[in-house]
Amino acid sequence: MLRLELLFDQLNYFSKAKSVWDNTIAVNVINDILAFTSRTDIKTEVIKELERQQTITENSLSASTGNEKKSIQLIEQLKQLSTELHHHNGVIGNTLQTNIILNAAKQKSILPGSSGNFDSPLYLQWVNQPSELRLHQLSEWNICFKPLNDAIKLTLTVIRNSAEEIDQLAEHGFYQDNLEFSKPYQLIRVAVPNNSNYFPEISAGKHRFSIRFLSSQSYYSTPQQATENVDFILCKCCL
Repeated sequence: MLRLELLFDQLNYFSKAKSVWDNTIAVNVINDILAFTSRTDIKTEVIKELERQQTITENSLSASTGNEKKSIQLIEQLKQLSTELHHHNGVIGNTLQTNIILNAAKQKSILPGSSGNFDSPLYLQWVNQPSELRLHQLSEWNICFKPLNDAIKLTLTVIRNSAEEIDQLAEHGFYQDNLEFSKPYQLIRVAVPNNSNYFPEISAGKHRFSIRFLSSQSYYSTPQQATENVDFILCKCCL
C-alpha cells in the first residue's frame, strides 16, 4: 500500500502539469502501477483491510460514549470503498493493459535513452498532441485507479492516526524498543526535523525493533551512526 500510495501521488502530480516531460513521467508511472497490480492481488488485500477496519470501528463504536458521529462516518466510507472494489471486475487497471500508447511507452522504457521519440512514431504522435488532449487522456486513465487510490489513502490514514506521537531519545544515535506480540502492529513511523543532519534506519521483527540514526558527510562515503543523542518522534501504529 505504501508503494502504491507513492505512485498514485506521483501520478496525480505529473498528470496535471502541461509539460511534455511531466506527462511522459505520468505515463511511466501508470505502467509502474499496472506492473504492480497485475502481479499482486492487491484488490483482495485492500478489501480485507477495509473490512477489518470496519469491524474494529464498529466494535469500538458499541463500546464508546463519545465521538460516535466521526466513527459512523468512517464506517460508511469504509463500506462504500469496499463495495466499489467488490464491483470492479478483474484486476485494477485491467482495461489499460491493452492500451497501445501505454504499451508503446513501456517498450521504450526498457531501453536506455528511451526519452528519444524517434524509435516510436506512435508515441511521438501522442506526445505532440496539444497539452489539453494529453491531460484529458491522462485524467481518463487515472480514473481507472480511483477506487484503489481512495481505499489505500483512507486505510493508511486510519492506520497512521491509530498511534499518538511520542517524543523519544536515541542515545548515541541508537534506539530499541519491544513490541507486544499480541498486538497487530502495522507501521513504525519516525519523524525528525527537516533541518536534522540525521536520517533513521529501521530494523524490525515480531518482538522488537531498533532505529539507528545515520549521517552522511558526503554522498561518496558510507553513512555513519550519530555519536550524539538524537531527539525524534515515534509512532507505533496498531489497529
